[in-house]
Amino acid sequence: MYQGIIPSIKELLALRYYATKIDLFNRKRVNQIKSGSNLSHARGRGMDFEEVRAYQPYDDIRLIHWSLTARLGKPYTKIYKEERERAVYLLINQSQSMKFGTKVCFKNVLAAKLAAIFGFATLNCNDQIGGIIFNDQNAEFIKPNRSRKSLLQMLNTLSNANAIKSNNGGLDNTLKFMLQRAQSGSTIIVISDFYNFTNDTDAYLKLLAQKSQVINVLVYDQLEEKLPGNGQFNFSDNGKKFLQINWGKKSNELYAKDFSEKIEKLETLSRKNNMQFIKVATNDDIVKKVNYSLRGIK
Repeated sequence: MYQGIIPSIKELLALRYYATKIDLFNRKRVNQIKSGSNLSHARGRGMDFEEVRAYQPYDDIRLIHWSLTARLGKPYTKIYKEERERAVYLLINQSQSMKFGTKVCFKNVLAAKLAAIFGFATLNCNDQIGGIIFNDQNAEFIKPNRSRKSLLQMLNTLSNANAIKSNNGGLDNTLKFMLQRAQSGSTIIVISDFYNFTNDTDAYLKLLAQKSQVINVLVYDQLEEKLPGNGQFNFSDNGKKFLQINWGKKSNELYAKDFSEKIEKLETLSRKNNMQFIKVATNDDIVKKVNYSLRGIK
């Protein structure tokens, strides 16, 4: 009955199969404390054996290759590739402005689907997943964890809006909270329609981008991009007509311009501050659109 209007936990869980097709991160393992310009959190020695070399001062004696050492008469040690672990935070907007859609689903359902796919893709990369689900009034923080427990908690909350109980909702409050909470070198994925974009939103995103990798995901409905033509449009709520608008060519041009300026603003902000930008419509093929936009985040 509510398909496409309220996120379904069954539908969100089924997206784990599609997450395997998402090339979310560069999966190369590293052997250094630093990889590129961003710090990454190590889990310790990985399980992938790389090579054997002569023992050097300060090598871990637990890694000595005893059989080879005995055979050759001098110490050798095993070298393992070390995996790096990042914390991925999903900031998922479920505000009133997200409860709109004309094709396939509402924007809040699209945001939940994207969160599920990003979440399962993160776990497939053996990274931590967590984040914040927020609406206009409240927000629910789920601490990042490298297990399905945190992701399942997020998906259950998305399918039950009443589960969001903490105060200080809204995009700006959520970004401000992440500035205080997010670890340096983490990844922050903001999934929103950015309906109430303010100067504070701009400032918080810039500050977050200085210490974390930020991906801005704009969700929208095609009717927000442009109207299908000139004429009379009726809007309804639960089957009851409550708004009638007459549009002409000039009105349509202004309407389309407003949306294109919003896109340009977000794209420019993201480009200038080394953030990734993705826009996804309610009727898009999510996997294809995300993969095309990401092209392998480093």
